[in-house]
Amino acid sequence: MLENKWDNIAPEVPQDFHNKFEETLRQIEQADTVDKKYKRKRISGRLLIVAAVICTGMGVTVAAKEFFKWNDHLLKRLEPSEKQQETMQESTYIQNIDQSVTQNGVTVTLIDSVQDQGFLYAFFEVKTDDNISMTDNTSFEEMTHFKIDGKEVYADDDNRFGSLSTGVSQDNLLNYEQDSAHSKYFTAGISYDSDYDLSNKTVEITLKNLTEEGDYDKTVITDGTWDFKWTLGAVKPPTTLEVNRKCDFGGYEITVKKMEVTPLLWSLYLDYDEAMKVYEDEKNKFEYAGTDYGMDLYDRTNIDQVRYKDGTVLTLDLTMGGIAGGGEKQDKENGVLIIRNSFPQLVDVDNLQAVHFGNIDQWLEVRE
Repeated sequence: MLENKWDNIAPEVPQDFHNKFEETLRQIEQADTVDKKYKRKRISGRLLIVAAVICTGMGVTVAAKEFFKWNDHLLKRLEPSEKQQETMQESTYIQNIDQSVTQNGVTVTLIDSVQDQGFLYAFFEVKTDDNISMTDNTSFEEMTHFKIDGKEVYADDDNRFGSLSTGVSQDNLLNYEQDSAHSKYFTAGISYDSDYDLSNKTVEITLKNLTEEGDYDKTVITDGTWDFKWTLGAVKPPTTLEVNRKCDFGGYEITVKKMEVTPLLWSLYLDYDEAMKVYEDEKNKFEYAGTDYGMDLYDRTNIDQVRYKDGTVLTLDLTMGGIAGGGEKQDKENGVLIIRNSFPQLVDVDNLQAVHFGNIDQWLEVRE
């Protein structure tokens, strides 16, 4: 019986592949030991490659998705169903990166990146030696570099990669149940309000100096720079739902022309003339001094629930807000006002039937 010696040779694979692999090795070695008095105990790398090729020819393959690992913190942050865990990995919305850099007793690991049409998030785990403690006020002094295909996000000149917001901070949701002075989760992100497509682009992030923030200043507790570079995958374009129906947005009848939606992001296309009546009303203006302050359209379109085709209602946890930023775009030329925002957790787009606007308690059917 051959010994199982898979360590440092191949990643974990399904059991049926192991079984076929061992049987193939046995047949190869039997042929190789004809007229010999003993069988080799050491399995050579070349022999392993030959066996793998033969197994593949027999139809025993290892799909790429077998190697994708959902981390506990991503499961907690995005709350995907089992089906969504499979579809998200296949569409490369989420990538395992696992790059680690150690400087002066601080190890920073880029664990995963999450991307969509409107944003990119990078999840980091920071671990420190026993003599370096972190608190809820620990942060990095700055991101000295945040590049997309070589273009600085922060640049002031024409070489700037435009964005709505960028930054790096502790992820309070992930750290809530992990009260550790030597292990913290951080996120670095970029969100944007234009039609940027980050598919297949190369990202570079440099974090500088671990700091402790006081009431009036920051103190550097560990000097260092931590550099990371990786290439994003491609994501599918959003699903377009032709809505074409009026909705009562708290006293304003506005036609919703269409909705573009992904598992993490959504955009509503409202009739421009009807939508602008909200802003013609004095009570919805920022400078209004009356007692009824009203709401702008961004607040009126706040989605707190979704309903699926089978009648199931998913209530979204808005405690931490959406995973990415949002915004509003007035496109008078094309006759639409566009509201963009994100879901705080994954939504099943294929089965989406209706959305609920919590601030005005109104459902909108987005499919017939």
